[in-house]
This record gives sequence, C-alpha cells and structure tokens, in this order.
Amino acid sequence: MASWTADELARINAETYFTVGATLSDGTTPKTVDIWSVPVGDRIFIRSYNGTAGKWYGPALASGRGRISAGGVEKTVRFVAVPTDDEATNQAVDASFRTKYAGSPYAITMSEAPVRTNTLEVIPED
Repeated sequence: MASWTADELARINAETYFTVGATLSDGTTPKTVDIWSVPVGDRIFIRSYNGTAGKWYGPALASGRGRISAGGVEKTVRFVAVPTDDEATNQAVDASFRTKYAGSPYAITMSEAPVRTNTLEVIPED
C-alpha cells in the first residue's frame, strides 16, 4: 500500500483547501469540490459537512476511489470510512480540524456530530 511522502504531506497540509473528486461507477471523475483536509500524523482525513447530500461524499463512499489535488500534489486515492466507534482516530481528527482551521467558526462544527460521522481517510494509490 502506498503512503504519503513527507514532502506531499507538507505541501497538502500547508493549503487551506483540498480539491476532491470521487470516481463514479462509469470510471469518470466529473466533478471536483474544494474542501478542508487535516493531517493526523502521516495520514490525511476529510469530512463531509453535508453528509451524503454533499456532491462528493456519496460517490466517494460508493466507489471508494477518486482524485485529489492540493499544494501541487495530484493523486489517485482510495477513500476509507473511519468507523464512528474508532474514537481515538475521530478525536485526533477533531483536534486537527480545531487546530488547522482555528480562525474559522466552522472548525468546531467540523469536529462535532453529525459531521464527525462523515470521516474518510484519504490513501494514495500511487
């Protein structure tokens, strides 16, 4: 399994926004959305503010595949749902949202229910 390099992590995490597009069942990735992403160690996580009503989240859950772009890094990725009972990971992601986006009132919202139940880990494929 591929992992993020230190350079990729630094470049991605330096950016405010993370462009994500889910691969559809026909193999296309037609729409992208700019969202927040956060680091936890050498891992990257994203959350859907709108849950399955969001443009990208439902397709990302369905296919488990997509593309991301941030800080000049472009990758084909896998999306892996974080179980809601994985409290250690969810708490670490909560803290990362509150730290990275501390200047925004949405930082708290992104680290509370129901948004925190929409957590995906982003894993590079190449």
